[in-house]
Amino acid sequence: MIKLNNINAGYNKVTIIKNININFEKGSIISIIGKNGCGKSTLLRTASNLLKPFSGEITINGTNISAIDRRELSKIVSFLPQHRPVPNMSVYNLVMHGRYPYLGFSRTKTQQDKDIVENAIRSMGLDPYRNKNIQELSGGERQKAYIAMILAQDTDIIFLDEPTTYLDINHHLEILEITKELKGLGKTVVMVLHDLHSALAYSEKICLMDKGEIVMYDTPERVFASKEIDRIFSINSEMVKVGMDEKPHYAFYC
Repeated sequence: MIKLNNINAGYNKVTIIKNININFEKGSIISIIGKNGCGKSTLLRTASNLLKPFSGEITINGTNISAIDRRELSKIVSFLPQHRPVPNMSVYNLVMHGRYPYLGFSRTKTQQDKDIVENAIRSMGLDPYRNKNIQELSGGERQKAYIAMILAQDTDIIFLDEPTTYLDINHHLEILEITKELKGLGKTVVMVLHDLHSALAYSEKICLMDKGEIVMYDTPERVFASKEIDRIFSINSEMVKVGMDEKPHYAFYC
């Protein structure tokens, strides 16, 4: 669906990511992992067209992303950054922001827009908080509100930059389960994760980066078996079995 060909990108003429060739498949969960400063967030911002590449081409369904009108692109691609200001507004109004690409010049909200927002709030379990100020919510509740906004935006491709950072374990797992629900809706979810176990456990594909380049892009099992994670992070790892659970579990040691 979205393809990056020979991408080089960065900031202030300094190249951060280079020789990037990758295809994010439709209806899958892809996690980008790597050490701090390796270019994970830069790759995400470039793929979502928030950062223009120095060279190379990004296409969506064969169309160059730069040729797509900004409003039309925001109906296809959504991006949730790791760091953002916390607005002084209600949960309902924040989620309604997701509908802005669909509103005309009059900004008149149709019944369809309102129904989509209601469904997004309900699906995230935010009904009790709909009229609360975003600033009054816990980190986990706030993150769910932002994801509800992304749901209301109704894009096929969703980029999430560290969506579980600073969350307690319950909200951490809840957000990851939500990514599976998004995939079930046919969405392509590409996220940067720092938690290696979560990335391996919840993704169809792993994009492992080092020093601005993609080292490996494959299934979690193959990336893990390659021992490239161990080399890049200078750790030791092993696959462990937990009870009767057939799902693979991963352990990492310094």
